[in-house]
Amino acid sequence: MIRVLHVIDHLGLGGAQSVLLDLAANADAAGLRCEVAAMHGWGIFADELEKRGIKVHSLSRAKWPPAYLRNFARLLRAGEYDVLHFHLPGANWIAKPLSALFSRAKRVAHDHSSADLAFRRWWSMPPDALAHFFSHHVVAVSEGVAGFLAVREFVPRRKITVVTNGIDVRLFRPATTEQRNRARESLGIDSKSFVFGALGRLAPEKNFLSLVELARRMPSIDFVIGGEGPEREILSRAAAGTPNFRLLGGIVDRLEFYAALDGFLLPSLHEALPMTLLEAMACGVPVIASDLEGVSAALGDAGVLVTPGNTSALHEAVRSFVADPAAAKERTKTARERVVELFDARAVSREIASVYRSILS
Repeated sequence: MIRVLHVIDHLGLGGAQSVLLDLAANADAAGLRCEVAAMHGWGIFADELEKRGIKVHSLSRAKWPPAYLRNFARLLRAGEYDVLHFHLPGANWIAKPLSALFSRAKRVAHDHSSADLAFRRWWSMPPDALAHFFSHHVVAVSEGVAGFLAVREFVPRRKITVVTNGIDVRLFRPATTEQRNRARESLGIDSKSFVFGALGRLAPEKNFLSLVELARRMPSIDFVIGGEGPEREILSRAAAGTPNFRLLGGIVDRLEFYAALDGFLLPSLHEALPMTLLEAMACGVPVIASDLEGVSAALGDAGVLVTPGNTSALHEAVRSFVADPAAAKERTKTARERVVELFDARAVSREIASVYRSILS
């Protein structure tokens, strides 16, 4: 049994946290024993991990003061880990180099980000490249991300393995009529409304302001967004006087959210391989998404792709969907089949375990 410690900045809402949850939840079947360390705070994913019997260490109450520096060193001295697996910038830039001083465990970096330089920003590349000197191996979520790491951050290609994100296809399934009705009642959505929804961090790269514009253009359709983030106030002000647009706040029960929708929107300007896309596909929700490298590779022809940032194209796709929802629904069977075949979390965990075994040998 390989002993693994996953290290992440925090365990609040986020795509990387969803990936980590699925990896840890399927660890036993892959021959792994996992624990998780959050550099600061607790968060709803910490609760989810503990519900599944996975030990969670919160290394500091908050970012400042950085008590995680001392506590992480203590944890490494006390634990007997074979592999340390790092997620998100703080863990990779700070915890990973620190771990080289206090542990002989192999170090794996997990790059969840988009391969778009406009999203990453030029200033993130020097610390990324420097931190990769402390990585025995790097996991990239797509070929595009692997190429970015090799070209822009000088990671040797032999040290990179592409492992796509995966979800629990046994959990994320199409909703029954009863589940749909309960979900709508719980979220305060009219049972007769035609509803499009989006889910994610309320940040500029998600382009959620485009949904406010869609709501204004299409007053007979409801638009909802689940999530929290820095653009919450901006979205609230922009949507003032738009009764068919709602911010639902942080979504704990993602199954309930997908069950309430008629269609899922992913209007992002930058993405790698978003978990929300795979979850919506697995739940049988028709998808309209931005035509980005990781998104188009996952969705294929099982949904509708539009030019990123083109609100008019997004509007036309939604209008066509509403005019013929049966045609959109036809694609959902193919979408679920793609997820089951290509993005099953159990298979992803086995691939990650293979990476561990390779570097340990």
